[in-house]
Amino acid sequence: MATLGTVGEKALVNEIVKNSHSRVALGPGDDAAAIKIGDKCIVVSSDIMSKKTHASEGMSYYDIGWFAAAVNYSDVAAMGAAPIGILVSLFMERDLEVSCFREMMRGVQECSDAIGAEILGGDTKEGAGIVISGTALGIVDEKKMLKRGGAKPGDLIGVTGPIGTAAAGFFAVQSNIDAPGIKKSLFTPFPRTREGCVLSDSGYVTACMDVTDGLAYSINEISRHSGNVYFEIDWEKIPITEETKDVIRRTNSDELETVLYFGGEYELVFTFDPLGEEYLRKALGGNFYVIGEAKGNDNVMMKSGKPVKLEYRGWEHFKS
Repeated sequence: MATLGTVGEKALVNEIVKNSHSRVALGPGDDAAAIKIGDKCIVVSSDIMSKKTHASEGMSYYDIGWFAAAVNYSDVAAMGAAPIGILVSLFMERDLEVSCFREMMRGVQECSDAIGAEILGGDTKEGAGIVISGTALGIVDEKKMLKRGGAKPGDLIGVTGPIGTAAAGFFAVQSNIDAPGIKKSLFTPFPRTREGCVLSDSGYVTACMDVTDGLAYSINEISRHSGNVYFEIDWEKIPITEETKDVIRRTNSDELETVLYFGGEYELVFTFDPLGEEYLRKALGGNFYVIGEAKGNDNVMMKSGKPVKLEYRGWEHFKS
């Protein structure tokens, strides 16, 4: 008998997408849904986290609230939409201290404030443990909205920030290593909503998604949604901080596994017309790294002059 553990999250999502009959501008299957209103789209995304299964050791109640908001806003960013706000619903036990609840909501509020969004409403209910469900909304011109599909042969592929930081942060926590920079990336990731708006406004970006489930998985997703446009990634061009490299060495972690497949980054990976490289470099400032291009007949990474296949896998609930 099949169970969620044997099937996995990705298969469940694919089943939902296959059986959906959406009439909105963009239904299930991308980072967010989109509802057309005039010449604009309201972008809507929902994400849920449980303190028991999602919160890393050492996370404060403030961090939990920030994280719950950030992962929702990240999906709005991936669509190139300007954030509007978030609805937040919480399951909590009756003996939870009120101060803990206040700290979680302070995290949600300050994450929202940081990107120009606001808390729109929500709900509270009594339940086991702590579970936070968020629904983030954003707005974007219909013609500028970014999707996972749309990459073309000859496009370049870039990311908005360092990769592998969340994984290294997790390893640092587990091994009690002092690494404040990457622990911050793990506990309180910053949603790239500003960068998403720059990408959509530029007119040069052809596809985009966030790196929630790992860089390799995200690249394969863009490839599949773009009609099997393939990518060649240059390992040397993937931005990896020195702190991340140090933790990988000190914990004897697998470098490729950490950077390509762990996930939890909440950076954006995007494809774009090479003619827009200088514009994007100036507009994004330090949050712009070209890591490869669309070419070939498989998704590979070049490392030390040799191709390494980018496997179509990453973080997956129920299985991972």
